[in-house]
Amino acid sequence: MNEQFLIEQIILYLGQYQRFGGKYNETMAYERLEQLRALKGLKDADEATDYLISRMEGAMAA
Repeated sequence: MNEQFLIEQIILYLGQYQRFGGKYNETMAYERLEQLRALKGLKDADEATDYLISRMEGAMAA
């Protein structure tokens, strides 16, 4: 899986979690975040979250 796919999946699952709740959406968002962390070689989930936010801000600015 590539970086953009993982970011889109995280956004999708978080959006569904916010709207509908559910343990599945929460779990899948965290799994995708963990995959993004491993792909980018980040230290922990906090770094992965910061990276995700920075990528989303960059996309919104474009």
